Amino acid sequence: MTTIDLEVVSIRPEATEMMTMVLRRRDGKPLEYKAGQFLTLLFSFGGRELRRSYSFSSTPGVDALPSITVKRVPNGEVSRLLIGRMQVGDVLQSLPPAGKFLLEEGVGGTVVFLAAGSGMVPVFSLIKAAVAGTRLVLITQNRDRESIPFRAELQRMADAGRLEWISLLSGVAPVARLNNGLLQEMLTDIRGDEYFYLCGPVGFMRMAVFTLRLLGVGDEQIRRENFTVEYVPPAPVLADTGPKQVVVRAGDRQYSFTVAWPSTILQAALDRGIALPYSCKGGVCSTCVARCVKGRVKMSKNEVLTEKDLEAGLVLTCVGYAETDVELELGDGETR
Repeated sequence: MTTIDLEVVSIRPEATEMMTMVLRRRDGKPLEYKAGQFLTLLFSFGGRELRRSYSFSSTPGVDALPSITVKRVPNGEVSRLLIGRMQVGDVLQSLPPAGKFLLEEGVGGTVVFLAAGSGMVPVFSLIKAAVAGTRLVLITQNRDRESIPFRAELQRMADAGRLEWISLLSGVAPVARLNNGLLQEMLTDIRGDEYFYLCGPVGFMRMAVFTLRLLGVGDEQIRRENFTVEYVPPAPVLADTGPKQVVVRAGDRQYSFTVAWPSTILQAALDRGIALPYSCKGGVCSTCVARCVKGRVKMSKNEVLTEKDLEAGLVLTCVGYAETDVELELGDGETR
């Protein structure tokens, strides 16, 4: 498993209970990533490994160095460590950047962003990456002004006419909370060529997706970034539950192992000491994505891959079950 050592260059407060850390690779190489992606940080607590993913708030080509923004989670082991104890000069270990919450190439017209709380972090990265001439509409939900991430920067963009920003606050008068009816009113001029990018709590995104579908927006026009796994899906029913042979190619390396229902491809690999990349284990983040070049894989859940991804043979190994013998390719050679 390839990992990257990242040194903390600077730390700054971003909003209530939120902090931005600017990073650089210790080996001096540039960190290659895309706007909207995230890092999966690796920690060891009491002999057990913890993985936590944090979105980039920076944008390549815009910001000199990459940065992530962290929100303190009540009783959160990792967020309390990062916000309470991390100092400039400390080193974090991370998997390579991952994630498919990306701007569609060549998309112009109108792009609508809906973000709540820390969901603004990857959205902020995307907004800075949007090409000139694209109409950008941002709808945010926060508790109060102090809890709005990147408030000053967003306001400057709005004042300059770069961004149409609707800010809703639920903790101060007049109370404003986004719901189905209000979102429908805001989107009365939908033409059908818009793309929608959503990030926030599960309930917030469920409401938004439901409303967009009522308005006739197709799934191919909706992109979601999930921070939490709502549930771990059970193994799907397979016609043949016998052992299957799996071959994984990662760069110039190749690994072979067997898997049998009800084990996922990822878990079977981990059980044999083959460290395929992963983060959420719940089908929502895409860290474990691979390309199936032979055979069939059935996924019990998919909250991230688009129809275009599926047509290209991409699968999520954390919720992927081998229906036949399969051959998979990892794009970045991320195993050990």
